[in-house]
Amino acid sequence: MKATNEGGSMNANSITGDACADAAARLAEEAKALRPAYQRKPEDVTAAFAKASKALPPGELVKDEFFTLFEAVAALEIMDPKMDSGVILPGESEDLGLDPGAPLSAEQVIGIMDHLWCLEAAWLEGYPLSQTIYTSVHVDALMAPENRHPYPLHSSPSAGDQATEAGLVHTVLGAYCIAVIKSVECVLQMVQSQNFYEEEDFVTHLFGRELLPKTTEEEAINLLNDAVSYVDSHKLDSDVAHALHIRLDARKMYLLATAGEATQWTSLPSTLDDLRKGHPLAHSADGAFTDKIQRHLATSTPPRPTLDVMWEDAVQQWLRLYADANEVSQLTDFWIRQSPACLQRATWTFAARKSCTYARALFQDRLFADGKIAADVPHFDLLLTDIRDMVLAGDSLGDTASFEVEATTDPRHRCARIVESFMDKAFDEYMNLYRMVCQNRCRIRRTFTQALPLLEQLETHVATEADNELLTITPGRRLNTPLGKQVLLKPLSTWSRYYKLKIMAETIQLGFETDIYLDYEMGPMYSYLAQLVMERYKLLEHIDAFLHARSGALSTSSPRHYADEIDAARIWISYLIADANATIAIATALSMIHNLVLDQELIKPASRSYAQSHLVHEARMKPYLAITSPAVPFAETFARAGRVQEPTSVTLRRIEETVAVAKSHLAVLKMADPVAAKYRGSEARWKLEIKQSETTCVAISVAVTVLKRTLGSVTGRESSSLGDRLELNLPGPEKRYHVWWIVPQLREKTARG
Repeated sequence: MKATNEGGSMNANSITGDACADAAARLAEEAKALRPAYQRKPEDVTAAFAKASKALPPGELVKDEFFTLFEAVAALEIMDPKMDSGVILPGESEDLGLDPGAPLSAEQVIGIMDHLWCLEAAWLEGYPLSQTIYTSVHVDALMAPENRHPYPLHSSPSAGDQATEAGLVHTVLGAYCIAVIKSVECVLQMVQSQNFYEEEDFVTHLFGRELLPKTTEEEAINLLNDAVSYVDSHKLDSDVAHALHIRLDARKMYLLATAGEATQWTSLPSTLDDLRKGHPLAHSADGAFTDKIQRHLATSTPPRPTLDVMWEDAVQQWLRLYADANEVSQLTDFWIRQSPACLQRATWTFAARKSCTYARALFQDRLFADGKIAADVPHFDLLLTDIRDMVLAGDSLGDTASFEVEATTDPRHRCARIVESFMDKAFDEYMNLYRMVCQNRCRIRRTFTQALPLLEQLETHVATEADNELLTITPGRRLNTPLGKQVLLKPLSTWSRYYKLKIMAETIQLGFETDIYLDYEMGPMYSYLAQLVMERYKLLEHIDAFLHARSGALSTSSPRHYADEIDAARIWISYLIADANATIAIATALSMIHNLVLDQELIKPASRSYAQSHLVHEARMKPYLAITSPAVPFAETFARAGRVQEPTSVTLRRIEETVAVAKSHLAVLKMADPVAAKYRGSEARWKLEIKQSETTCVAISVAVTVLKRTLGSVTGRESSSLGDRLELNLPGPEKRYHVWWIVPQLREKTARG
C-alpha cells in the first residue's frame, strides 16, 4: 500500500508539471502572435508640424474636444524653467545649499537676521512669502511638514569649538526665525480680518505651509528670552553681543505689537539706530537663502526670483510702518473720535500717508473693532452726532434725551423712532466713509463711485420719506428769516445730499490724482467739479440760513445748550463755505486755463474718427449717470464747459481775478481755529493742504504771466495760436504742488535755445 501510494503521488506531480509547461508555452505563442511585426521608432515631427501650420489661414482656431484647458496649461508648464517651479535643469543640484542645523558664526547669524528683516519688509509691501521669507532655509526647515512641535532645527550634535556656534543657530537664530513666523501669522490675521483686496494690496497665500500652529506667541517670546540669556552666558565680542541683543529685543517688541500690545509701537522707532550701527558686523552665509525652496511649495504660479532688498530701503520701510502704527492712536485720540468731522478728516490724513496694507488694517481695526471707535464711541452715536452737528443743532430731533422717551404718544418718541429707522438704513454707507478711505487711492475712488447710486437712493427715497413723516408729526418746521422769507429744512434729505455731493466731488478730485483723465478733458472736468461744489455751497448756505432762523426762534424755555450748538454749527459751516468757495475758484481758474491752452492748440485732442462723441461722454461720466440732481451735463454742454467766446486777454484777466478770490478764502481757512473748524488732530495736514493750494494759485499766476508775455511779444494783433511759440507740460502727481490741481507748466521755446 505504501509503495502504491507513493507511486501514485509521483504520477500526479509529474502530470501537473507537464500541464504547467504546456500552458506557459501556449501563452508565449499567443503573445508572440499578438506582437506587431515592426518596432515604433521616435520621429521628429517639428518640420511636418511647421509645414502643416502654414496651410492654415491666419486666425483659424484648431480645437480638439478632448484636449482640455488643464492639459493645455500643463503642456506649457511642464519642464519649462519659466513656468514649472519643480523643474531641475541638467547639471543642477537638488540640494538647497546649506544645512539649516550647521554651526554658524555670530556675524553670520546677524547677517541672516538682517536679511530676514529686509525680506519681511518686502513682504509687508505686498510681495509673496515664496519670494521673501520662505526663501530662508532655516525658516523652511522649521515649517517643514515633517517637523513637529517644538519645531527644532535638526542636526548632528557639535562639540569643541563649534558648540557655541551650533548654539547660536539652534537657540538664537532658531528663536528669531520662530518669532518671524509668528509675526507673519499675527499680521495675516489682522489683514484678513479687515477690508483689503487680495493680490492687489496683499498676498496672503501660505503655499501649503503652516505657520507653526502649535507654538503660541507667548512661547515664541520665551524662546527669545532664552536666546538673550544664551548670548549673555557665552563669551562673545561685546559689539557682536550687543548687535544680537538689539535684534532679539526688536523682534520681541515687534511680535508683541503685532499680537495686540499697541504700546510697543512707540518703542520700536528707537531700535532702528542701534540696528543700523550693528549692521556692518553682518556677514553673509552662502546658501542661507535660495529660490530652490519654491520647488517644495504648493503653488500654481511660475517661480519668482529672490528679492534683493537694500538695507537702507528696508530701514525706511520699517520707519514708515512704525510711524504709521503710532499715528493710528494719535489720529483716533479721545477728542478726535468725539467729532465725526474731525475723525473723517483724520481718516483722510492717514490715507494721505499711503501706508502699507498692514498699517491700514491697524487703522481699520481701531475704527471698527467691536462696533466702536477705539472701543468707546459706538458707531450709531457717531452717526447721530454727525447728523446733529450739521442739520439738527439746537433741535430736539437730535437731542439724545429724545431717544430715551418711552411714552409712545410723545412726539419726541415717534420722531426718534423715525430718525433711528433712517439711521439703520444709512448706517452701512455712512461707515464706508471711514472704511473705504483706508484702501489704496484707486480703490477709494472706485468704491465711492459705486456708492453714488446708493446715496442717491438714500436721499431721494429713504430720507425724503422720513422727512415727510417728521413733518406730519411736527408741522411747525417752517421758520422765518430776518428778511421775512420762510425757510424749510428737511434735515435728513439735506444731510444725505451733502454727503452725496461731497463724495461726487472727491471722486473727481481722486480722478485727477490717479491720472485717469486725458489732457484735453482737464478743462471740462474742472468745470464739472466747480459745478458740483457750487451745488454744495448752495446747500450749505441754505443750512446756515435755517440755523440762523432757528436761533432766532429759540424760546426762553429751550435748553441752554441749544443756542451753543447752533452757534458752533454755524461757525463750522462758515468754514465749510469758505472751503467750497476756494475749491470753486481754483477749479474755475484751472478750467479756464486748460480750455485756453486747448483752444491755442498747445494740447491736441486725440484723433478718434471712429468714435461717437456722445458714447465717449457717456463712458467718461458713467459713475454719475444715475444721479438725478445735479444731473450730468449733456455731451455738447460738457464739451463747451468753461469756454466763452472772448479775447484771450479778457480770459487771462478773469483767471487772475478768480485766483485772487481763491487766495482770500484760503486766508480765512488759514486762520481757522482747529476746534471750531473741526480739524483737531489733523492740524499739520490742514496747514499743508492750504499751503499747497496757495502754491497752486501762484503757479496759475505764473502760467498767466507767461501767456501774457507771449501774447505781448506779437505786435499788431493777438495770435490765433500759441503752439508754435510755447511748449506745455502737465506734471505728474509726484511733481504737482497739490495732487488734485494740475497746473499747466508753460515755457517759451525761444528761451530754451
